[in-house]
Formats: sequence, structure tokens, C-alpha cells
Amino acid sequence: MAMIDIKVPDIGDFDEVAVIELLVKPGDTVRAEQSLITVESDKASMEIPSSHAGVVKELKIKLGDKVKEGSVVLVLDAEGAASAPAAPAPAAAPEPAGADDINFVWPAQGTLVATFDEAKNKGVSIAGRVGDAVVAAADGRVVYAGAGLRGYGNLIILKHNNTYLTAYAHNQALLVREDQAVKQGQKIAEMGSSDTDRVKLHFEVRRQGKPVDPLNHLPKR
Repeated sequence: MAMIDIKVPDIGDFDEVAVIELLVKPGDTVRAEQSLITVESDKASMEIPSSHAGVVKELKIKLGDKVKEGSVVLVLDAEGAASAPAAPAPAAAPEPAGADDINFVWPAQGTLVATFDEAKNKGVSIAGRVGDAVVAAADGRVVYAGAGLRGYGNLIILKHNNTYLTAYAHNQALLVREDQAVKQGQKIAEMGSSDTDRVKLHFEVRRQGKPVDPLNHLPKR
């Protein structure tokens, strides 16, 4: 076994991209080509794979960090590090429909002022007044709370299970901390206008790291 730095590969025209999801932790066994992190630019999100199989010894990045080609993602205790990377493992069987699905609730009261557009808007926007309650759409754990992602202002990201994340942007105040467990309906922030032009909550639902239309997951109203 040998220690190897796993680095961000060529990511095309992007200079720096933000880390929005950590898919592994120290102690995890990973296979070659397994996704390690999800990163996002202004235009798209992508997953960064491992070049080798092995055991994760140390993460070198955290949520909200900016990375680019050559940035070290983690240190891997690699299997067969002296030889060529292992061939990708066969793709896992598709997840049964409905597995890990969640009954979300609306994260804020107010008027819907922007809807999901895969190319231009990765979530929905809900208008309101400064200080209005922003609540957790489902039970989960806070994996990010801060202002390090450009365009999101004061942001909270919740992980609900291995499939779903939700994001709550442009808040005036954050009322939870990273790694805190939250319950559905719990107030986690106060609505504001940080890094945007009006008071609103920008809300995203991500399924396996990819933005999906929140209106397909929220109750009709």
C-alpha cells in the first residue's frame, strides 16, 4: 500500500470551482473512478472521480473551498499504486424508484417569484420580508453554513440521506452550525438579501448531487 494524493483532473475551461458536496470521508474504501466530491461553477456542476482504488486517509478540502486542476482533494492509501489505475467497477444497479424519497415541506412562506430552469436557475425563489423564517424542508444534518459560495450569499446546505441535499441561499442570519442535526420545520435561518438584489429565499433540491425541480418534491399550494 502507498499514499497517493488524489488531485482535481482537467476540468476544461473552468479556473476555480466551489466544492458543494463531499461524497466520502476518512476511512471509506473507494474504487477507481468513484466520485469523491461534487463541484459547481456558474454554469454547471460535476463530480470529481478517484484515479485509484484504496482507503481515504485524509480529506484536504472542505465544503465551500475553491479548487482547480491540480488541487489535492484527499490522500488515499492506494491499492496497487505502482501499477496502472484499476478499471472502473461495473455500474451499480439503478436505485429502485422511490428509494430514499422524502416528503419535503415548503422552506418559507411567501410568493414564488422564480421557478426552476436547468440552464439558468437551479432552484426556486420565494419572496418575503427581511427576517421571515426559513425552515428545514426535511430532517437532516447541516453540511455547510457560511458565505463562501459566490452568488449564494449566506447559505445553508442540509444533507437528508445519501440521495438528497437541500440548499437555502441569500439569508440575513444563519441559526444553525455545521454538523448540527435539524428537524423538518425547524427554523434554520432568517430571510434576507445577501448577494442578491431583493429579499428572497433561493431554495434548491439536489438528487445525487444534481439539481432537480423543487416543485416536483414540494406539496402543491
